Amino acid sequence: MTMKFRNTFRFALLMAFVIVTLVSCSSEDSKNTVKEITNTVKEGTWKIGYFYDSGADKTQNYTGYIFTFGDNTILTASKETNTYTGQWSVGNSTSDDDLYSTIFKISIGPMNIFEGLNGNWKVIENTGTSLKLKDDSHGDLAIDYLNFEKIVQ
Repeated sequence: MTMKFRNTFRFALLMAFVIVTLVSCSSEDSKNTVKEITNTVKEGTWKIGYFYDSGADKTQNYTGYIFTFGDNTILTASKETNTYTGQWSVGNSTSDDDLYSTIFKISIGPMNIFEGLNGNWKVIENTGTSLKLKDDSHGDLAIDYLNFEKIVQ
């Protein structure tokens, strides 16, 4: 074997090792797994800390709403004497574009109040007290952000 071939072979072997190591560690160390996110949101009550939709900050539209992510994927949103119910779930993406993304799904009505919240959201970060989500399904120019914050009582 020539020296150039050996160096190329060593480099390729090193790169393969680095890639395998990074991929295997990232999924185990992440709090963004389906189980971690499910366990996080089922504990306590939540509010919307930030909601950016269609180019505008719409956080104020949800001031006073308390969200509960209950068992059997039941989602409730309450404000004063009004309570709305819907569904929530967490799963792994099946899209080739987002193969390693964790998806948080929300479906709650009535549509005029919660329309912007409904859909499939990619989980960006789960700290245990904050769940940061984004929807980039409309391309880079129309990215929406939704952050739930745990209510400390």
